[in-house]
Amino acid sequence: MLARIVHARMNWLAVVIRIAVAPVFVGAVVLWLESGRTGRDVLAVLGLFALGTIHLLYWRRPWPRRPHGALIATACAVFTNVVLTHHCGLSQALLWLYPALIVGSGLRAPWVVAGVALLALVAAGSIELEGPHAMRILGANHVVLISIVLAGLGMTAVRQLVEVNSELHLAKAELAETAVARERDRLARELHDLLGRTFAVIAVKAELASRLSAKGDPSAASELRDVQRLARDAVREVREAVADERPARFGDELASAMVALHAADVVLDQRIEPMAEVPHESALASVLREAVTNIVRHSSARRCRIALARREDAVELEVEDDGRGPAQSALGTGLASLADRVRALGGELETGAAPSGGFRVQARIPITRGDSPSAEVEP
Repeated sequence: MLARIVHARMNWLAVVIRIAVAPVFVGAVVLWLESGRTGRDVLAVLGLFALGTIHLLYWRRPWPRRPHGALIATACAVFTNVVLTHHCGLSQALLWLYPALIVGSGLRAPWVVAGVALLALVAAGSIELEGPHAMRILGANHVVLISIVLAGLGMTAVRQLVEVNSELHLAKAELAETAVARERDRLARELHDLLGRTFAVIAVKAELASRLSAKGDPSAASELRDVQRLARDAVREVREAVADERPARFGDELASAMVALHAADVVLDQRIEPMAEVPHESALASVLREAVTNIVRHSSARRCRIALARREDAVELEVEDDGRGPAQSALGTGLASLADRVRALGGELETGAAPSGGFRVQARIPITRGDSPSAEVEP
């Protein structure tokens, strides 16, 4: 498809080359209109029309992917020129320019070099050399031979240019498709993380408000206001995610995790090491968000421990609960996506049963000098 597009953009050159065969048809018409034409003249007229037709038919679809079309057209053009030269008396070297154009556009090196050189030698044989030796070498005849060689080799350069342009357009299309797929994956990951956590908290608070309302507890109104606030926050976060304007901050995710765990009646044990910079903050924030979301939605845990520490060569985040544990040992969609993201940074994401019998998520990402500083995370 892309190759056809590139070829279409080069059609102007094919049109010029088609027009270049006009002298052949004009010569055939003039020869036909001459008085006293002989049978050999009629054969010459037919041969010229045949040569022009071969040229036009080939250049109707130039630069073929397979060389067999060029070989057939070249063979027909050479046979026609042999007839015109040896049986019709038309010793015109420029007639060999047309098969040279076909050879240059349709064959590959080194065949194109050999073919053009052979055609130039055949054309030289049809030139009548007269006058001093210097004029035979430097006269107008050698210009014809050089024209044949340059035309053939020039069409080879044009064909290579068409192929390179086709490859560039293909690479451009693949890059565009990759960018679209990457953006789609980013948006899917953002929406999964945002909506999963927010809806889990909304569901917990709505259930709590329902129970409090059934008991006549006035604090149910406060829980419902929290549900409304969370819903508005979710709309804002989705808008920011779609616009790619939502930076992931570990401190913000830690604060949101505290709210979510409190709503789910999960006791939080923080072991956050104060640090002036959090390397790979966005990735660690995503890991924390997904781990806490899974705790709220699936674990039925009563306690949760979040630990963040910086080693000499890596930063480690561990989220552990005392919930169901082994039932969650397999990676879900969110954790699988995070594992790929952490591996892309040279780190590891481990999941499995915790020593307390619950579930544990542990991320370890190497620290590099290029990691940018961020705000201090307070425990």
